[in-house]
Amino acid sequence: MTRTLVAGTMSTNHDGSGRTLASLAFGLGLWGAILGILNIVSGIGGSPEHKMKVVWAAYLSMGQLYPDLYTSDMVFRPWSDSVFMLLNLGLMGWGAKCLHETTEGGISSWAKGIVSCDCWLSLMSTKEAGGQMTAAMWCIVLGLGFYIYQSITHWNWVDVGVYSVTASLLGFGAALWFAATSENQD
Repeated sequence: MTRTLVAGTMSTNHDGSGRTLASLAFGLGLWGAILGILNIVSGIGGSPEHKMKVVWAAYLSMGQLYPDLYTSDMVFRPWSDSVFMLLNLGLMGWGAKCLHETTEGGISSWAKGIVSCDCWLSLMSTKEAGGQMTAAMWCIVLGLGFYIYQSITHWNWVDVGVYSVTASLLGFGAALWFAATSENQD
């Protein structure tokens, strides 16, 4: 495997860590952009009855740039909301660019590969990819399902408790997935 750094972009002739990092960047950027849009439109904190808006400048700086993490007024804060959106769109754009360059067929082929991946079949059967892949996929599905359900039900998309449960499930699922795929390659 050889890697070269060309104009700030890592290119590789192996589908390994470059695509994994780009996929992670694209996913985090997309998730952040969705949270940013939801926050601008209706706020993503508080409760379903009393929605509050997250002040990203305070949230990401742990209160150093702005004293309150949440505010009840739904005013657009250009420095906070715009910078957060630009960071997420930049992360998503960088990930998309790297995925487009390192995937045969471009980013559309990468997206089709996620939807049509054989690992989704392992949700219903251990015969497809083994018990580790089945456990991995169930951890990932349960983690995403838990986050979406809790966030919609309680309308607190930035709750630390929900994040900790979700991160544990997603992390354990990713570790099992990498273990299952590395066993299949050997």
